[in-house]
Amino acid sequence: MRLMHLADLHLGKILFKRSLLNDQHYILQQILEIAAKQDLDGVLIAGDLYQRNTPAADAMTELSSFLTALHELGLPVYIVSGNHDSAERLAYLSSIAEKSGIYIASPDAGEIRTIPFEDAYGKGFIHLLSFCTPLQIRQRFREQAESIDSYDDAAAAVLNAHEIDTSVRNIMVAHQFITGAETSGSEEMSVGGSENIRCSLFDAYDYVALGHLHGPQRVGRDTVRYAGSPLKYSFSETGQKKSVTIVELREKGSVTVEQIPLTPLHDMTELTGTFDALMEQGCKDYVHITLTDEEPPVDAAKRLRHVFPNLLQTTVRNAKFREDLGVSGNAEPQKDLGFLSMVHDFYAFRNNGAKMSDPQLEIIHALLEEMNEEEAGD
Repeated sequence: MRLMHLADLHLGKILFKRSLLNDQHYILQQILEIAAKQDLDGVLIAGDLYQRNTPAADAMTELSSFLTALHELGLPVYIVSGNHDSAERLAYLSSIAEKSGIYIASPDAGEIRTIPFEDAYGKGFIHLLSFCTPLQIRQRFREQAESIDSYDDAAAAVLNAHEIDTSVRNIMVAHQFITGAETSGSEEMSVGGSENIRCSLFDAYDYVALGHLHGPQRVGRDTVRYAGSPLKYSFSETGQKKSVTIVELREKGSVTVEQIPLTPLHDMTELTGTFDALMEQGCKDYVHITLTDEEPPVDAAKRLRHVFPNLLQTTVRNAKFREDLGVSGNAEPQKDLGFLSMVHDFYAFRNNGAKMSDPQLEIIHALLEEMNEEEAGD
C-alpha cells in the first residue's frame, strides 16, 4: 500500500490581506504531478483543508478541482476534518463522493470511520478520526464524562472504544497535537498547550498520518508523522522545508517513509538591514523586512515595494525601539508600544513596582506579534 500523506492545505488563506489562492493552486498542481509519478494506491488528507469553516466559493472550487484530478488519476482519497474545517460541511454529500473513491470522516465528533483495503500483502484498514474537543467527547461518552477533562482524556476515550484487528495493518488519519511535536507559531492552539495528547495512544497503528502542525516531522517514532502544510503560512515558518510525505506499507511491520520537496510559486523570507542596503537586493518572495536605520525614510515601505513587489510587512528595530522595549538587542519589533507600556504599568502595579523579567517580556512580545499577524490576516 503506497500512499501520499497531505495535511493543512488551508485553502482560502489570506496573509496580510493578500489572498494566497494562486499560490495554493500552483502547489496543488505540483502535488498532482508528483502523485502521477509515484505509483500510488491512495491519498490521505489529515484535516484543515480550508482556512475557515465557512469557506469562500473559490476555495471550495479549488478543492473540488483537486479532488477531481486525484479521482481522474484513479486514486482513492481519505479525508478527515481539522479544527479550521466544518466537519458537517466537509461531509456533505459524502455518500455520493464515496462512489468516486472519496472517503470522508464522519461528521459526528469522536466517531472513527473505518475503510478496508487489500493489496498483495493482505488486508488492512484505514481509520479516519476528525478533530474533536473534550466537550464534544463528553457529550458522546456521557457515562464517563466526569473523567474527560483534557484533549488527552478525550482521545483516550475515543481510541479505547474503537476496536481494531492488530494482526493486520492499520493506518490512522487524525488531526491532533501530539505531545513533543514542534509548533511553528502559525497554528491555532488552545491556551496553555491543553491540546496535547500522548503519542502512545496510537501504538496499535502501523502508520499515523497527522495534521494540525505545519512543520513536517516525526513524533515519538518514524511512523507517527505530520505531513506539514504544503506552503509557508507565517513568517515563523520561513526555516521549514515543505514537502509531501510518501508512505509505503508492505507486510505487517514494514513501513518506509519518503519526503518529496515542494517548490512554491513564492517563497517566504525575512530580511534585516538598512534601507539603502535592502534596496540593492530585491526579490519576488513574500517578505517581512526589518529596517535597522535610526531614521528610516518616511515612505520606506512604498519605495521598498519597487524592488520587493511581494512585501507583506515592514517593521523597524533600532536603538530607540530597543530602549523603549526595555530589553536587549535581540528584542522582536513591535508596532504597539502603547499597549506594551500599559502591560508594563499593570504588572508593576500588581507586583509592588517590580519590572517584568526577560522571559515574561518574550511571552508578551510573541503574543503581540501573533495578534498583529491575525489582524493583518483578517
